Amino acid sequence: MFAKCRYLQWALILFLVGASNSFAGDWQQVSELPTWRRGMAAAAVKGKIYLTGGFDHHKNLGGGAPALSAVDVYDTRTNTWQKAASMPTARISAKAAVFSTDIYVFGGKEKMRGEYTKIVEMYDTRTDTWVRKRDMPTLRKGFVTAVVDGKIYIIGGSIQNKKLGKREATGIVEVYDPLINKWEKRASMPTEREWAKAEVVDGKVYVLGGELSFAGPLGARLVNAIEAYNPKTNTWRKRPDIPMPKCWFETAVVDNEIWTIGGYDPNNGFRHIDAVDVYNPTVNKWRKAQPLTTPKSTTAAVVNGTIYLLGGWLDSRNSIFSPIVEAYDTGFLAVDPKGKLPGRWGELKKQGDKR
Repeated sequence: MFAKCRYLQWALILFLVGASNSFAGDWQQVSELPTWRRGMAAAAVKGKIYLTGGFDHHKNLGGGAPALSAVDVYDTRTNTWQKAASMPTARISAKAAVFSTDIYVFGGKEKMRGEYTKIVEMYDTRTDTWVRKRDMPTLRKGFVTAVVDGKIYIIGGSIQNKKLGKREATGIVEVYDPLINKWEKRASMPTEREWAKAEVVDGKVYVLGGELSFAGPLGARLVNAIEAYNPKTNTWRKRPDIPMPKCWFETAVVDNEIWTIGGYDPNNGFRHIDAVDVYNPTVNKWRKAQPLTTPKSTTAAVVNGTIYLLGGWLDSRNSIFSPIVEAYDTGFLAVDPKGKLPGRWGELKKQGDKR
């Protein structure tokens, strides 16, 4: 029975992708996930994408899947996969951030229905080793991470209100300095939220979307706000809301623009969408980009100006998950050779890393 269900799921995936590829040509299938993992964290370092944690889609029987510790590494230059040293603490829904050539993994939970953790571990891509770091000061879930000037910011999420006996959204901001293994607190985000997205453009952190933690219909909990944090002044600035209805989308930054990819349409029964909308914070304008080959929610990473989508949900109601890896070449490459030349050479062929 299991083999038959898996065959039917593959047939549906291939049909949807095949049908879509006949109409859209810019998102290209380049590979497949070696492990059908969900709830993972992705990080790109020197042309390679590291997938950490999550859980195996095939083993999620009754929602009781254990967390994964295995690390899968995709080399975008050779289009091949390999294994890296396993993460010491297996976990789901952790968040990753890159400092230099090291990957820091924050929080998460050790099983589907388990409690969240404060654990922080660092993976050294040069030595293929893991090291335990100082725990997060605040136990939370659904937060976002951002790296600015060598410091890692942990923003928002939800925390347990012991007095009320329930979780509630927070705007708490804490910053981690990898060089001295120390945490400090910063100005809280004005809009308290969890499961948002965050990206860095021109030294500022932009937080988009998310949801509130109060009880009620999901549509009423969604947040459309965009807020920008300036680490130099430790201040937040409200930006215009997201103009198009979407939630649980993925984001990526290319050429100082924030790409919002896929997700769900809250005005259409929370069905998956194929929309790709690009926000330019400098001019505060949005534009449309090439839509996805199939509507889905996914995980993204950027290397050399190419956006990679690593699997994703095609139909969450029927538990249809796709292991397909797609790539979109934006034609942009960031170059910054020791600060002596301009950092924006869009006409160059792919040579380096977008980090």
